[in-house]
Amino acid sequence: LTQFLSLSAALLCLAGAASAQTLVRYESQPGSKMRMDGSSTIHDWHAESQLIGGFIELDAAFVAAPDNAKPGKVAAKGETFIAVRSLKCSSGKAMDAVMQEAMKEKENPRIVFKLAELTLKDVKGTAVNFEAKGTLTVSGVTKEFTFPVTMLRRVDQSRVTFTGATAMKMTDFKITPPSPTSALGLIKTGDDVKLAFEWAVAKKEAGK
Repeated sequence: LTQFLSLSAALLCLAGAASAQTLVRYESQPGSKMRMDGSSTIHDWHAESQLIGGFIELDAAFVAAPDNAKPGKVAAKGETFIAVRSLKCSSGKAMDAVMQEAMKEKENPRIVFKLAELTLKDVKGTAVNFEAKGTLTVSGVTKEFTFPVTMLRRVDQSRVTFTGATAMKMTDFKITPPSPTSALGLIKTGDDVKLAFEWAVAKKEAGK
């Protein structure tokens, strides 16, 4: 009897742990955007996309009460992507084509981030601050990437927004900073690029 009770207690603990780690899936929604900011020898430039695809799965208990969580790793998994062709440059369509060629868009049509770890840093009001770690694939080159990200909570837990900003170098992904041939080499793009995003997601409804 004692062994049976011990086994039952262990199974209940395991069931409780499993339920505590139930992941809720959130999927991309309209209203998202990603912006790249860079420089050149004549002026600064930016490119924007309003199409961020993908999903993230988070511990349901954490989403319900992040204030109760201690700093550390959070149960999560996810993947986001942006179509290179959806990026529109401030310099116009001609520069869009130059950028797509530099990023080898035909062979690698998407920029993809795959989440490996999500670590809670702190909670300040409606802002839940994390460090995200994973792999970023640009122009067919994959690199480990770590950056800060914030989840903005709402009263309605069915929708949340993630925001973040970071920096990268084009050459880290074997991208030669564009230099339009029409400019006879007089315009050269800087290697450093800043990225900022707002990613709106909504809870996936059962059966869909």
